[in-house]
Amino acid sequence: MKKTWLYIFISVALLFACNGRQELKSTETIENTDIDKQTSSVSESAAGNELTDTEMNEIRDLISIMEVETPEIKYMDMEEALLEFYTKPIKDDYKFLGRFSDNGYAYILGISKAEKPLLMDLDSMVEENGYVQLGKLIDDQMGNEDSFEKIYDFPGVLSFYQSKDGKYIYLGIKQYSDFEYISGDIKYSGMNLGEVFNEILNKNRLEYIHQLHEKQLRALKPFKTPYIFMYKWEHGEDFYAYKPISYDELIAIAEDNRKVDSSKINNECVLLYGYNGEDMPFMDSVNQTLYEKVEDFFEVRSLDEIRDISSIKLIRKNAQDGQSKIINIEDPDAVNEIVEVLKSSEVSYMGRPSYEDLLILTKKDGSEIELQITPYYLGIVAGEGFIFGSSVCYSPGYEEWVNLMEKYFNK
Repeated sequence: MKKTWLYIFISVALLFACNGRQELKSTETIENTDIDKQTSSVSESAAGNELTDTEMNEIRDLISIMEVETPEIKYMDMEEALLEFYTKPIKDDYKFLGRFSDNGYAYILGISKAEKPLLMDLDSMVEENGYVQLGKLIDDQMGNEDSFEKIYDFPGVLSFYQSKDGKYIYLGIKQYSDFEYISGDIKYSGMNLGEVFNEILNKNRLEYIHQLHEKQLRALKPFKTPYIFMYKWEHGEDFYAYKPISYDELIAIAEDNRKVDSSKINNECVLLYGYNGEDMPFMDSVNQTLYEKVEDFFEVRSLDEIRDISSIKLIRKNAQDGQSKIINIEDPDAVNEIVEVLKSSEVSYMGRPSYEDLLILTKKDGSEIELQITPYYLGIVAGEGFIFGSSVCYSPGYEEWVNLMEKYFNK
């Protein structure tokens, strides 16, 4: 039934687009009697909408890495009439290339024609019917709340992303994630190629996505298959990945009783999901079979490495007023005291605070050790320890951690 509805929708969209072109052509014939000028105008318009070789290569490269995320779907270029229907509100300001599959999944990439992109300063909002609108948030003086002034309406477009510089835009027509709206089942959420677009263009993670694919991992949830979800922290940022597995692999993981030491991998950072995306029973530790499938994603470190430290530096990612962004500690007694507290730590519950600040330990040979810690501002404690490696959290204890922060890093 859903498939039948989809074909009807596409037919209506195509008919709408074709009728729109016919009406426009009819009007132009009445208003323009100079056929040569009309032909010239159409030719110039068509030429202005064509992607240059460089632009086409950029778009194709982006398409290639995005579609690796969903090998279950085989895309082809979208027909011009359907492309015009979805992009009609901004067709004169962007060049487009659409992608469409035989099971209805579709998206469109656009490149701005102008140096200052048309949509750069606009906000997006999703209407009750699920379609995207672009406009401006305005302050409602009476109710002291923000309201939305619509400027562009995109029938059929369900998600919108743009690069920070506004040069590239993404219009999501139908994705896996739309199942959430149809069935109310949250397990389908997040299956949107627009998320990959955003990771690459706005989070500077092109190389990271490439590395995932080389390891047979994905940045989006796999569809209709068991999978392993994992996340880690590197340089104060969190990174996610998914690994599709077979049903036999799922059974092998579930039946393995060989536990892996928690100093190698934190069980909070690895979750197992079944064939239809359902959570598997919680595991109090990662077993050997599971660890072997994810170990190359994580960096494993040992507290024994924290030795021969000559200086310590705290780097705050988002310093508040009156606090230093960088705090340097070189006094030998202070350095030794901090090191002793750090080395007395034990594996601890990570939780989900942001480990965005960095504690850099410089060794006597000039090499550095990076510990990721939660921000500490004016007596406000968001966490009580540090991540060493990319998934294992350590803590010396709440009081010991607060005392350390108060004594040396409350500046």
